[in-house]
Parts: sequence; C-alpha cells; structure tokens
Amino acid sequence: MAGRRAALKAIDWAAFAERVPANQRAMFNALKTRSDALSARLASLPEKPPTIDWAHYKAAIAKAGGHFSADC
Repeated sequence: MAGRRAALKAIDWAAFAERVPANQRAMFNALKTRSDALSARLASLPEKPPTIDWAHYKAAIAKAGGHFSADC
C-alpha cells in the first residue's frame, strides 16, 4: 500500500550492518529503529487522504465575518 505512494528504494539493512564499524553500531541501531518506526507510520496511513469539505469551511468563515479564498 505505502509502496505505491512513495517510490523509495528498499534498504538492505543486513548489507548496511556489515559495513558499519563497531564503534558506530549504536548510531546504526538508532537509525534502523527510527527508519522502522517511520516506515510503520507511513504504512498505517490511508492510501488516499480524506477529502476536505470546503463548503463547511466557507460557511464557518462567513458566519464569523471572515474572508475566504480557495486560491490560498
């Protein structure tokens, strides 16, 4: 699902881990954890975002006496 939205290259984490020096292993693990969390968050989002009800916002702003422009 998320793969269709974002054309990102897959990361070969095993090959990446082989190239990380021992003194940088903690930073690598933090990067992988962060990447996995972001990937999970992206996958949890709907394929198509909800539509915006512009008529509702126009009416709400008109009641408040404001100005609304859909060109913003």
